[in-house]
Amino acid sequence: MEFYADTAVKAATKAGETLLGNFRRHQASVYGDEILSVGNRSLSKEVTSSNDYEADKAIIEVISRECSTHNLLTEETGLIDNNSPYTWVVDPLDGSSNFLNHNPFFAVSICLVYENEPITGVIFSPFMEEMVVARKGHGCTLNGRKVNVSTTAEFEKTYIVGCPGGEKSNDRFSKMEYALHSQIKDFRKIGSAAVECYMVAAGRVDGFTTLNISPWDVAAGVLAVQEAGGRVSDFNGNPWNLNKTDLLVSNGVVHERILKELENSGVVQNPPSMDAMATRWQRSE
Repeated sequence: MEFYADTAVKAATKAGETLLGNFRRHQASVYGDEILSVGNRSLSKEVTSSNDYEADKAIIEVISRECSTHNLLTEETGLIDNNSPYTWVVDPLDGSSNFLNHNPFFAVSICLVYENEPITGVIFSPFMEEMVVARKGHGCTLNGRKVNVSTTAEFEKTYIVGCPGGEKSNDRFSKMEYALHSQIKDFRKIGSAAVECYMVAAGRVDGFTTLNISPWDVAAGVLAVQEAGGRVSDFNGNPWNLNKTDLLVSNGVVHERILKELENSGVVQNPPSMDAMATRWQRSE
């Protein structure tokens, strides 16, 4: 498993260096357009830039060379199916709109899944120079130092971060944020699910909530939180899976209280049917 972690770090580093170079040069364009045009997009989270594809290519090159028989599922390329029980789940640039707006909260997220179970996760935030590595059964580290979730127990002292995820409007997110914000110390929106997940793992915040999120956005972060001693579930309290779903990660102590407030907010939806869960991962529409 250490070899897989080293491979993920190598791929994330290569992609991150490419992203950081372009970020510092303000070299960014909306994919398919010659110039960045913020006014032509809808929700900011829907932006895809040329940098996403450049980073995606760098990651695929490394993983295809080091683990040629494995499957690859990336946000930009989709599924490369080699009929393997191992699948690399990749978001080459999580926080694209942050990147395009020259906001440093963006990251590379790489997770190796074995038969639907994450076993190795790496998140690299190149501007902040932070590398998170999680291996199943071996804990979670940030820049080589082991990290753990917070111990915050009083709900009124809780810090939660969140994002709309794959929602097409901000309606559910607004209800969720309003319900939680009135009960806790503060609710904040960072703009990168991978960064927000590892903030929970590192004990910087106490929880992270997101809606209808795709697996490549959070797979590595989910493993990081679990290995740091936290808890992960959908809004119904069910275990997380590799389908698009609402997601809550927390220090575990305040998890049930957050679930209660989410239920009271009216944003909780029925869990997907078993037929839907049996469908293999697909790119979001």
